[in-house]
Amino acid sequence: MAHDKSKSAENEILDKHGDLEVNAPNPINVDPQFMGDYPLPKATTSKIPQMAPPTKATTDSAAVNRPPKPPGPALGPYFHFLTTDLTKMLWMGSALIFHHISYPRPKMEFTSDVKVDYNWEVLYENIFDFSAYRINISIELRPGEGDDKVTWEVDWGEQTTNGSFLIARCDQNWRGGFFSCNGFDSSVPERVASDLTYSNVWNHLLSVHEETPLHLLIWGGDQNYIDFIFEDIPFLRAWVNMDWNEKWITDFRDDLREQVEQYHFYTYAENWERRHEVKRALSSIPSVMMWDDHDIFDGAGSYPPLLHDSPMMMGLFLAAQKMRLLFQHHTTFDRARDHQLFGYQGYNFFARCGRHIAILGADGRTERDVKTVHHPKTWDMIFDRLENDLDGVEHLVVVFPVPFSFIRFHVAESVTERVKNFPNKWRNTRLIKKSNSIFNLPEFYDDLLDEWIHHEHIEERNQVLARFQQLAEKKKVRITYFSGDVHCCGVGRFQSMEPDRPAPVNDAKLMYQIISSAIVNMPPSRMAIRAYHLFNTHWNPVDRTEEEIISFFERRPENARKVIHRKLRPNRNWCYFERISNPNSSAVTVVRKHGLRIHSSRKHHVLPINLGATSNKEGEGSQKPPIHVHSHHGRCHERINEDEQQLGDDVLHIQLWLESARKRRQGRRFNSYNLLIPNLK
Repeated sequence: MAHDKSKSAENEILDKHGDLEVNAPNPINVDPQFMGDYPLPKATTSKIPQMAPPTKATTDSAAVNRPPKPPGPALGPYFHFLTTDLTKMLWMGSALIFHHISYPRPKMEFTSDVKVDYNWEVLYENIFDFSAYRINISIELRPGEGDDKVTWEVDWGEQTTNGSFLIARCDQNWRGGFFSCNGFDSSVPERVASDLTYSNVWNHLLSVHEETPLHLLIWGGDQNYIDFIFEDIPFLRAWVNMDWNEKWITDFRDDLREQVEQYHFYTYAENWERRHEVKRALSSIPSVMMWDDHDIFDGAGSYPPLLHDSPMMMGLFLAAQKMRLLFQHHTTFDRARDHQLFGYQGYNFFARCGRHIAILGADGRTERDVKTVHHPKTWDMIFDRLENDLDGVEHLVVVFPVPFSFIRFHVAESVTERVKNFPNKWRNTRLIKKSNSIFNLPEFYDDLLDEWIHHEHIEERNQVLARFQQLAEKKKVRITYFSGDVHCCGVGRFQSMEPDRPAPVNDAKLMYQIISSAIVNMPPSRMAIRAYHLFNTHWNPVDRTEEEIISFFERRPENARKVIHRKLRPNRNWCYFERISNPNSSAVTVVRKHGLRIHSSRKHHVLPINLGATSNKEGEGSQKPPIHVHSHHGRCHERINEDEQQLGDDVLHIQLWLESARKRRQGRRFNSYNLLIPNLK
């Protein structure tokens, strides 16, 4: 299926076995201008096979229907937070709804003590027999503290749905949630997925929302797992089994594009409409989202040129991008810039959360290749935006779906790179092929190259880290990174080096990396976590800067017993965050070892605060005290007592909620671990 004009170019990049070389340019797409820039398909009269009908879900969630089911006649509303405009004193966001084209446009009404203005925008007149509507919402932002409730009702014609969400007033401290990995990938056995369930951690998050309503929900990537597309669409199933040379020059046909886009559309509907816990969150907590590879396909962007620039890979990417913009950002290719997404080629966002918190969402997939995560022009656009829009902001949260700081696997990188470069003849030997991904490369090759700390990306990472340090010092803003992707939880930290390290409130280099993953997907095994702890976790990345994955988890969430491996935990989880003004002794409860200090003012460390509140025995809520009964039978929690030099006047309270890894008679429990991040003076 190769284009005739490519034959001479193809001959130049064949190895001695006659196979296309993995690191060479794709012979029919030698110089793509952007991710998704693939050649037009050849004219053909053949027909792409249709997908099989969906099979009934075998777990507790209909989201695992294979292939995904067509949705009902109405979808939504899904609420999206855009920003707060402190000049006009407005909260700004949008709602996304879909209605079958056989019905007229639904009616939507808002009721509140504050003024709510809204207008309708048609995103698609007809997309898979649905009309897609964006409702632009502007809400009066009142001064002072407290929340304002906004009630909504949609009249679909044949039925009505209703609900509400809260917005924070101008001086109110925002409360939010963060998570990633909202599904199971194709490697998780059905039995394991059924045992873990889709909804357990979600239900705890929603129970906390009922108890202490959240103003914002940050989705950190892998909102959907599109992995099964290569099994469910017949042409893609045949494509992954094609001969190596044929696979990477195959056209991405228009009729295939229709199937792929429809598959994404139906998958979003499965996850967001049929999963009641997700629908409830999307309709009651305004969200911001940043995608990751499983929203596209596993490892998207982290493949060598032959694969990355192939028509099929780029076509799959562009279909995923279209649906990502629609569902996650309520926009289209043509309107994305008008809807405040920015970047050279990617789609990044900046959201101001009242006076004191701002969020930057960094699109780490659109411009990604084996050498680059973000185009230099995008970095300039990001820092120009931050330079101009951070006045008064105390805490900047940067959402990188892949951790900005993590364990470095240099040996594994070297091994997978060598195997990747094997001739295709060797890759097809039984032993190697068994350990390869569906793209005939080592299974962990793309996972390692996804990481910021991979040797191909670490220089870009360190340059950006230095720019963030300069920004923090200039703007006096504390920067914290929120990331997921790795299916475990942990905390990283950058800070100034000893012996001249200032107090935390004065250290512009003090930045924490919060890793919250996964809310649904299966965590790594305990053996894998033990192996992670064998790697180096302490570095000096840039001038006079110390970086480390800190020993944050001193006790198990299941029983509060002490653990040996304290840096990462193999538990599903989500993260609660809140700005706290004037922190005092009643802010949080903490665990410490009997007779030992939790804090050393001499070294000016803001140390992690250990086990905090727990859920009730049904696994709901956050008001139960810590469970800290140990061998000495004493109470092992006490109030924190930090001095002003350490914490200052305002802090960002981070609360990682971990699911117990074992079922108990009273059901699964959730336990929290707390961290207070000081502002920067």
